Amino acid sequence: MSDAHRAAETSGSISHDDWQAVLQEFVNDDGFVDYRGLAENRSRLDRYLEIVHTYSPESHPNLFPTSNQALAFYLNAYNALVFEGVLARGPETDSVWSGLISGYNFFSKMKVKVGGETTNLKKLEEKKILAVFPEARVHAALNCASVGCPPLSRDAYRAETLDAQLQAATMRWVNDPYHCKVDDGARTVTLNKIFDWFRSDFIQHEKRLGSSEPSLIGFVNRFRPEDQQIPAHYTVRFSEYDKKINDQRP
Repeated sequence: MSDAHRAAETSGSISHDDWQAVLQEFVNDDGFVDYRGLAENRSRLDRYLEIVHTYSPESHPNLFPTSNQALAFYLNAYNALVFEGVLARGPETDSVWSGLISGYNFFSKMKVKVGGETTNLKKLEEKKILAVFPEARVHAALNCASVGCPPLSRDAYRAETLDAQLQAATMRWVNDPYHCKVDDGARTVTLNKIFDWFRSDFIQHEKRLGSSEPSLIGFVNRFRPEDQQIPAHYTVRFSEYDKKINDQRP
């Protein structure tokens, strides 16, 4: 039994400290990653991946007694497994979306291991996260190693602070003109392509919160200051998704 496994089973909980250390050292304030530096010093990532490969809310439910513990684990696991995949490709310096059908090799064909179960990133996102947790803010937390994704946080997600972290990640996302560009002259707002791909998640979020006219603009406005609210009648457009890797080095 490794030290990581022993610590989990002795304490009765999962530690995200190694993942936190990786994020602090190799991710900058803009959410870009020093993948080559990480490839040369990956011991903490590998130690955390041991945990991800072995434990999960399904395989060891006793280690995840609350919904927040389960969701925090899956968010961290997804992002860490993306790192694992990037490093397995070299590390990748161009785009994880390249090869075969766009993105298929990385998100669907590449095998990942979570809690002893072999799966892929697409199924992990859709079946273990989106289908189980009715929380649209997770789209601001998941990062697929691409410039077009919401910026990667430098902090691991933790059960005790999860709501505040998801709130902060979403606010950061929708207040960044790169991801949410308002043109008052044209009366348009151009949103990140993720809002188009997962439109129903954001609409359902608004419905759950009691909105009588649920919309993408309504969702976005929840996380923007009062003086930067987007008029409901503005036309919504979507930006082209930037598939370049979110590498610190050009």
